[in-house]
Amino acid sequence: MTESLTTNHPTPTTSSGRRQRPRLRRLLRLRGLTWLVWRQNRLAFWIGIGAAVAVAAYAIVRHQEMVTAIADGHLDACRGTTVPAGDCSHRLNSFAQAYQFPMRRPLQAMLALPLVFGVFLGGPQLAQELESGTYRTVCTQSVTQLRWFVAKLLVPVVLTILISGTIAAAMTWWWRPAGSLLGGWFPWWQWYPYDGIGPVVVGLSVLSLLIGVTAGLILRRTVLAMGATVAVSAAAMYLLESVRGHLLPTTLATVRHPTGTAAPSNAWVLSEGATDATGRHVPDLPSCYASDDYTNCLAQHGRTGRWAEFHPSSHLWPLQWAETGLCVLLAAGLAGLCVRWIRHRSA
Repeated sequence: MTESLTTNHPTPTTSSGRRQRPRLRRLLRLRGLTWLVWRQNRLAFWIGIGAAVAVAAYAIVRHQEMVTAIADGHLDACRGTTVPAGDCSHRLNSFAQAYQFPMRRPLQAMLALPLVFGVFLGGPQLAQELESGTYRTVCTQSVTQLRWFVAKLLVPVVLTILISGTIAAAMTWWWRPAGSLLGGWFPWWQWYPYDGIGPVVVGLSVLSLLIGVTAGLILRRTVLAMGATVAVSAAAMYLLESVRGHLLPTTLATVRHPTGTAAPSNAWVLSEGATDATGRHVPDLPSCYASDDYTNCLAQHGRTGRWAEFHPSSHLWPLQWAETGLCVLLAAGLAGLCVRWIRHRSA
């Protein structure tokens, strides 16, 4: 029946007479090594895709609930409040308990997402075949080891970007109303929400995946590769967090009053201190904390102002993209290391 339908209703052709739909099917159909890698990992891929869809659906619902609560409670008038005071303090606190607090656990759990890709997808990707020797069967079918490696790497990378990107976009969509409303009450620069939103989630996931693939290629043992992936990925994430504040130029500000801070609301303050009348940075005076008149004590010791070095809240997404780019560079370096390793071993 299918054949008769195809005969009676020919596929539309282009101006050159080529059939469009069969050609499109050929382009979309997985073949050869790509199909093999998909088939080997299809259970993990479908689980990841299903999880991403579930997270996205839940985040959309929670986002809409927050937007409705902000509108019904007329909380826009309290947006940007920095000092808890009066009615705004009570209303923002109630909003935080109802909507921000339930968000904390999922945002904290996002820190483990890159490790999941590295340990359960990257680590076993090459190690299982190298440990069992099944890769030799593929490489005897007119397929070079390098081509085998590219196929084993390309499909997981694409799926990692798709799944982690969907989850990161969903979490960002969920977080945005609360982050915008609460401001400094829900600092953007803390490890959560920062590590659970935006493109940095994708960058860390791809980097962890490449760490797992590299560990599997070198160690050739699945369990060892998975363990090494946990250790190296955690160390990489710690190092990236430690250099995060230096990925973009900071802002330096000075104010002419001895108390408070020179940084604006919701800024990520890296360092701050006191200044004298000439604007020179001078040490703080902890001894003045015990004074009856703290401000007068500072003035008597020549502390007339404050300085601060910080990242304003507008640096959130530039910092995210800068860190993501660094992750991609590191992942590309690991991919290059794997290629050289394979060429050296096959030579």
